Amino acid sequence: MQRLRKDQRKSIFEALSSFSEPIKEERMNVVAGIDPSLTGTGIVILSEGEIVEKKVIKSKPSGKAPLAEIERLLEIKARVKMDLEKYNVTFVLIEGMSYMSKKTRSIIQLAALNYIIREYLAIKRIPFIVVAPSTLKKFVTGKGIAHKEVMLLETYKRFGETFTDNNACDAFALAKCGSALLGEMEKLTKPQKEVIKLLEEQRETFEIA
Repeated sequence: MQRLRKDQRKSIFEALSSFSEPIKEERMNVVAGIDPSLTGTGIVILSEGEIVEKKVIKSKPSGKAPLAEIERLLEIKARVKMDLEKYNVTFVLIEGMSYMSKKTRSIIQLAALNYIIREYLAIKRIPFIVVAPSTLKKFVTGKGIAHKEVMLLETYKRFGETFTDNNACDAFALAKCGSALLGEMEKLTKPQKEVIKLLEEQRETFEIA
């Protein structure tokens, strides 16, 4: 049996050793914007700044019983969770509560939906930031007050994306806020810079790659 030379043994050893070393991969920035809604939760996911998913999760009440109400909220959360896990989302921006509605029951249900989504993100240790509706409007339109139609128009003018659903549009704007926070948007307007500075205070509580 022919024996391997010393230099041959060394080369084989080095080759085998390389297999035991973990392969280091750069973690991609995958940002999700979520606009919780009882009837149509908007979700948009950006990977390296490009849209990979945009949808509206439709939902209808199945009854007035307390259990039916809980089941509806959990179903919406489950569908949001499915998309976040599908794309290995690393950062989430979720729209905060608006208290303009006069329907107390709807406000309570929407608050519950908002917080069970936040609970899931916290348990999974997915960094998230809560964006107030007025802050989101400022990022897109330059002003903290804007009608839904203005948001749709300004989203097209500033980002070149067309939406027919308000919740999907807001979700996209939230995701763009995330991209800006991660340095993926080079040119920011003065209002956008002010928004990012404000959101940075929340971001400091997480480690974001």
